[in-house]
Amino acid sequence: MNKKKVFAASCFGGSLLSLLLWLTACDPVTIAIGGTAVAGAEVARNQNGVTGAISDSALQAKINKMLFDNDRDIFDRTELSVKHGAVVVIGYMKDQEQCTRTMELVKRAGGYQNVFFELSIGDLPDIKDLANDSSITSRIKSAMLFDGNIQSLNYDITTVKGVVYICGTAQSKYERDLVINCARNTSSVERVVSYISINRGGAS
Repeated sequence: MNKKKVFAASCFGGSLLSLLLWLTACDPVTIAIGGTAVAGAEVARNQNGVTGAISDSALQAKINKMLFDNDRDIFDRTELSVKHGAVVVIGYMKDQEQCTRTMELVKRAGGYQNVFFELSIGDLPDIKDLANDSSITSRIKSAMLFDGNIQSLNYDITTVKGVVYICGTAQSKYERDLVINCARNTSSVERVVSYISINRGGAS
């Protein structure tokens, strides 16, 4: 996904619905790995349909605008995974100072229920990495879509250098485990980092 094109659609005249359709038409590409996996927020089951999706898209656009307006280099080095108001900020930064700056800008943007940072210091992935990551993400999404025990629309999948990040809400621990195992059993996956929350009142 070309984040700059999506961002331009939201900030320079594109409608929010067009932004939503653009976001759902392509796989997000993360640009960093690392950090510590933290349990996601406990979020109610998403039954908002298009409204819920637009809300997440608007939140993503808001944070991207904060980064774009204040530091173009950080904007270029970060990707956002957003689902049900939870945000995972993923990026390869030049140094620790840039990591700190990124966290400050995202927190200033606000609007999220929870935010998690997956920031590393290092070089960006190359073209081969990005192609492999896109393939992994597509295969995981396809497997989830055809699994009758998984509500695939409740998850956002991002992959970088074989590391898969999953953000979303499961209706039970059983569904959460199915999603994680679906990712783990996909070829070329090196590691799975879960930010899956369990729906309040969900079965075990």
